[in-house]
Amino acid sequence: MSIQITRTDGTIIQVKFLQFSGGERHIQLGETALDDVNDTLNIRADMLSSNDVMDYLLLESVLFNSGLSVNLEIPYFPYARQDRVCAAGQAFSLEVMTRLLNINSFATPTSLQKKITVWDCHSQKTTDLLKMNTRFNEVINISPADIIQKSPSLVDIITSTNTVLICPDKGAIDRTTMIAESFKNANQPTIICCDKQRDPLTGKILNSKVNATDLTGLTAVITDDICDGGATFIGIAQELRKLNCERIVLYVTHGIFSRGLDVFDGLIDQVFTTNSFPQQPSELLTVINFSTGN
Repeated sequence: MSIQITRTDGTIIQVKFLQFSGGERHIQLGETALDDVNDTLNIRADMLSSNDVMDYLLLESVLFNSGLSVNLEIPYFPYARQDRVCAAGQAFSLEVMTRLLNINSFATPTSLQKKITVWDCHSQKTTDLLKMNTRFNEVINISPADIIQKSPSLVDIITSTNTVLICPDKGAIDRTTMIAESFKNANQPTIICCDKQRDPLTGKILNSKVNATDLTGLTAVITDDICDGGATFIGIAQELRKLNCERIVLYVTHGIFSRGLDVFDGLIDQVFTTNSFPQQPSELLTVINFSTGN
């Protein structure tokens, strides 16, 4: 199920998601779902397809019209990567998505509690637009540092004296710095930054450079929010191998892995990601089963 609804006491509310032959989506809540209008419902919505987005909007319409408060959690926020128009003829997809989450606002009394939580969204632009374009009272972005702290094995790797943190590009400097500083009471790792050149029209990585001269005997932990096909990390890992890294670890909050994990063979020794996407078992992969505990 891509959407799960629970009451504050932990009871799961049953909901059916259907599709008509013409392609239209349809939902049906259980008979007792709307009995307690004073309750606040916790909703985890894994929006990994257009159908998932539509299912949530239909569900939200029912709940808001019924006067129910909602705490919404979207682990991977859809369209967050398109957080600006990069070239003529492209859409500002993130803005469209945040405006969609305001589509039911006409049915939402301002007195209702409405909170939205996302996990390590691609950029600050996501939370900025959510605050601007939606009527959620509170917008929370879970930091990657908070997620990493839930994995003792990854924490041990990062805080080892022979570990360096690899920042994949200039846009990730603040994010990587925040992760490093979260370990200031342990062994705060050194940060090494990379430069990459991307074709703005195709998105293809043209080249990667690690700004270091020798990493002999060290463990390099590359951190980022998303891995799709893995081209960024393949390029960086190739450069790290040339610098004599002993071990290379990758942490990404959202592991799409559209080309599988075999693309990292011989380059990356271990991959960590969260349960924001369903994963296939792999000796290379460790899944951090994260939850906000709403």
